[in-house]
Amino acid sequence: MFAWLPAAITRGIALILALGTLMPSAAQAPSDLRVALVIGNGAYSGDAALPNPANDAVAMGQTLRALGFQVVEARDASRAQMLEAIAKVRDLLRGKGGVGMLYYAGHGLQLDWRNYMVPIDARIASAADVAVQAIDLTTVLDAFRQAGTRMNIVVLDACRDNPYVAGTGKGLAPLDAPPGTFLAFATAPGNVAEDGSGQNGLYTSFLLEELKRPQTRIEDVFKRVRLNVRQRSHGRQVPWESTSLEDDFSFNSGVMAVARMNLIDKERAFNQEKAEWDRIKESRSADDFYGFLKRYPSSSISEAATARLNLLTRPQVVATPLQGRQAVDYAAIWKKGSSSTYQRTDTLTKRTVPGRTVTVESIDGELV
Repeated sequence: MFAWLPAAITRGIALILALGTLMPSAAQAPSDLRVALVIGNGAYSGDAALPNPANDAVAMGQTLRALGFQVVEARDASRAQMLEAIAKVRDLLRGKGGVGMLYYAGHGLQLDWRNYMVPIDARIASAADVAVQAIDLTTVLDAFRQAGTRMNIVVLDACRDNPYVAGTGKGLAPLDAPPGTFLAFATAPGNVAEDGSGQNGLYTSFLLEELKRPQTRIEDVFKRVRLNVRQRSHGRQVPWESTSLEDDFSFNSGVMAVARMNLIDKERAFNQEKAEWDRIKESRSADDFYGFLKRYPSSSISEAATARLNLLTRPQVVATPLQGRQAVDYAAIWKKGSSSTYQRTDTLTKRTVPGRTVTVESIDGELV
């Protein structure tokens, strides 16, 4: 081997090649590691008790294990047990560049724009009790950051009606996803989710179904969950997500290489979507548009389908805006005589660029 090289260099190359073959497989593919912390708290005292979170945690743990996740599970957990589980997940992930996930079902509350998970041993009587008896969501995000994860997924089915007098509003507070993080809420910020009438909560029951679809992008999973929950609740509950992911991710395979479609396949896919759209676009049935969006959650026509769906059945929830931002009711904009002014702020220089004002002069059917 390499006979033309000096003997010392040849021996060095051989040693390097030998060491390469002896490296453990885990060190060669650290990106395969996916660890989920699954918490279901329902055994609260008195009227605060919830029937489904423990069932949700069992079902979610089983589903994620089948998808290849290592699962740390805590059911009806005290504050100490929750902190112990968070630390265990952090240690399993530390230094391995893996994917960390939190699934939490139970009571949650917001205080001063921070979200808290409530252990079953919490006795919260005032705002001062929240920080010392509940667990701030950032505790989990900080654990992921300390572990050096490359991607985080946080799913909160924790927006049930708050039985505690503490807190600064119902539901959970809106939160921008930190870098490399996908945040999913069971309902829009500031709103309340339904616990469900079966074995699982309404949101979790649909999430469990969607997780079992093979090779489905994470964004499409939660789009379909949102549509199913909105349809089943008749618009009373609309799940919400915030994401800063840069990689494609599938629950059953981890981070995926982006599949590149050639022009012929793209045209064929678009023609199929367009044919389906042409078939239903004049429909007066909301179910037709729910079906289209579930089948093509990332379609180039999805915006038009969503607009049509909103005309037929408006959601009954309004998301709470982030602090310092104003909520916009887009449905109210598109009325005759209404006007909107747009402007853009450069986040680097903080300069505001003059915008434009748009006024609706006439509406003919759906043509503005």
